[in-house]
Amino acid sequence: MFTTGFSFVRVTQQGKVRMKRRSVVVIGGGLAGSLLCNELVKNADVTLLEVGHKDRIHYPRVSYDSKKLADVPTFCFGGGGTTNLWHNGLIPIHQGDVLGQDFREVLAESDGFMNDAAARLFFSNGPYSLAYQEAVSELTAVAQTAGLVADGVDCLLYPKKYRRLTVDSRVHDFYNVERVGFVFADGRIKAVNYASASREYSLDATQVIVAAGAMGSPRILRDIIQATGHRFETLGTGFIDHPLGFVGKVRFKKKAASAIRRLSLTDKGDYEIRSGIRLKSACGRYTCCAFFRPALTIHNNPAVYKYKSRLGASSGLARIRNALSWKLLHPDVIAEVFSRLFGVDIPSRTYNVLFIAEQKRGGNRVYYDGDNLRVDWSISAEELAIYRSLLKKLGGILLTVAEHVNIETDITEDWLWSGAHHSCTTPLGATTADLVDKNLKLKFCDNVYVCDGSVIQEHSYANTGLTIGELALRLARSVLVSHE
Repeated sequence: MFTTGFSFVRVTQQGKVRMKRRSVVVIGGGLAGSLLCNELVKNADVTLLEVGHKDRIHYPRVSYDSKKLADVPTFCFGGGGTTNLWHNGLIPIHQGDVLGQDFREVLAESDGFMNDAAARLFFSNGPYSLAYQEAVSELTAVAQTAGLVADGVDCLLYPKKYRRLTVDSRVHDFYNVERVGFVFADGRIKAVNYASASREYSLDATQVIVAAGAMGSPRILRDIIQATGHRFETLGTGFIDHPLGFVGKVRFKKKAASAIRRLSLTDKGDYEIRSGIRLKSACGRYTCCAFFRPALTIHNNPAVYKYKSRLGASSGLARIRNALSWKLLHPDVIAEVFSRLFGVDIPSRTYNVLFIAEQKRGGNRVYYDGDNLRVDWSISAEELAIYRSLLKKLGGILLTVAEHVNIETDITEDWLWSGAHHSCTTPLGATTADLVDKNLKLKFCDNVYVCDGSVIQEHSYANTGLTIGELALRLARSVLVSHE
């Protein structure tokens, strides 16, 4: 038996009924869900449904059909979602790197929310867009001075102070939610049924926003689609990530060392800049990026590379366990620890090359076998061929400024792992093969929207956090304006 979750009819002191406010249900309390709740609650009654705990995270069990994403968890459930794990590097997805017209138009409209999104993601030094443009201009000049001429320079801006996102106290937030169901009638979701803390609820909804991430949204959308009586066989197909890995070492000439040090890390007081060299494929479809991280040896050791990634991506007890390894004493790991944890680069002219690659939508997918999450992710032969050609291109560029280049150009997928920027499990566009339109609305349901990494169709090499924030604020405004 269901009980009513809330009543939204307001009665004034004179006994007159005032028009009830819009009732919005947000499913998923991660980056997008938190920002949506905090923006919408200013002018609407908002209920948040989150499968995880409020104040602690847990990692869901994932089964892999082919390649494992990484040796550490790449996403989690709980209040704030993966902002509990995120290092908060802010960078836009460049429209010029996006091939699909529909998603390119979505990005163009979302750019107007860039500064607000960055501010909510703890960038506090004035307009982010201005700081970003100045950083790219400054570091491009530095790269050119050093003789690094490629396809441009791009910059990640890292606020030094950040924390996981939380929701406004005015939001009706429910955690450890299970058995979410939907009542569909007259082209709309009329009610959302759910259980929390051993109680069952039924909540009327003006709008439903699915924000459960690229891994979680396919399951919620599956249930919504079933409630509508429709079918969508390719839900979750098209999954993309950023294959990344340390692919070699470079010892730079003395005259280039100062410039490379600034590209690796530039301290701006309240934030840091890490800059990379853009690499465009010959076919023009792929854009990848190479970053330089301090090292002390010139030899390649994939086991040490993966250990560095595992140590940096872990937290709490997992990080302590990872630290109890002889690999922690490897000179390159020590250099990385000083750079990442203390913002200090050990003086050296030797650097690791961190390669961040782009994937395009293909046959990779996220799906559920009942309630069990399965991921079918791999790097295609075509993608590997493109990555190899770009690494050869990078090696040629570096030869002009380096004493020694030791890059593994003939990489296999064993050299690469997930960048944890899970995307593209909800197809967006104007064709019949797409599930949501450019307004992020489910096509055959008038009041359901999707807003999270799942709707990002292309992301070159860029961290997706800033773009997700922009999309959330754009959708929040659209929802509120439509009710005025």
